[in-house]
Parts: sequence; structure tokens; C-alpha cells
Amino acid sequence: MRDHFWSRLLRGTLPLIVWAAHWFAAYALVAAQCSPAAISPESPRRWMLWVLSALALGACALMLWRARKTLAHAGGDISLLDWAAAGSAVLATMGIVWTTLPMLMIDGCR
Repeated sequence: MRDHFWSRLLRGTLPLIVWAAHWFAAYALVAAQCSPAAISPESPRRWMLWVLSALALGACALMLWRARKTLAHAGGDISLLDWAAAGSAVLATMGIVWTTLPMLMIDGCR
């Protein structure tokens, strides 16, 4: 039972969890700012979306850098977990960018 299943699972899926958290937080932020109780002329505040997206992209970039470093130093002994960590970091980075672009095109709450 010392195979460290949960830490390995987290290593392979953490970028996807960051992407999911970013998606939820970004859309919840826009929905909260565009609610009738919180609506203002400058809503939604784009700087909050930029900060949230920059943090999520930074986290995924760090995980991608670590995965690339692991793949480069593994030589011919690359495990499936190493490929999964790198692939999920790439997928999450693209997903965060894809999620962020439409929110930044919002011109106001209507």
C-alpha cells in the first residue's frame, strides 16, 4: 500500500483541477458582478479576470515546466504518468486561454 496512489493521481490531474477551478471562479465572478444587486457601470471588472487568469496560467506554466524537465531528464525510461502530467498541463493551459478569451470580450452587463 505504499504506491502513493493519491499523490500520483494528483500529479497527473492537478493542471486539470486548476483549469476547472479557474472556469468556475471566472464565471462565478462575472455572474456575481452582473447580478442586479451588484451591477455598476464598470461591471464586469476585467482586471479581476486578468488576475485570476494570470494566476491560473502561471500555475499551469509551472507544472508544464516541471513536466518538461522530468521528460528531458528521464532518458529512455519515461513513464505514462510523466506523459500524463505533461499532456494535462498542455491541455489545461489551452483550456484556460480558451475560457478567458470570451470573458474578456464582454462589453458590459445587460
